[in-house]
Amino acid sequence: MSTPPKPLGTFHAVRTRDAVAFARDGWPYFAMEPRGTDPKGEPLFEIRFGDGIWMLAVLADLSP
Repeated sequence: MSTPPKPLGTFHAVRTRDAVAFARDGWPYFAMEPRGTDPKGEPLFEIRFGDGIWMLAVLADLSP
């Protein structure tokens, strides 16, 4: 039996404040890819949750 992957951190709906963000607040994420910056200049990432869904989030939403 293999060990499940460890999460990279936890998503919190701090700056990303839409319905999807609120629904996934507190969820661990397991992959992240840089995607430049948002219109305010904050680092933007695409993160993958354990269920395979990817979502855009700014750095302020991601805790280790």
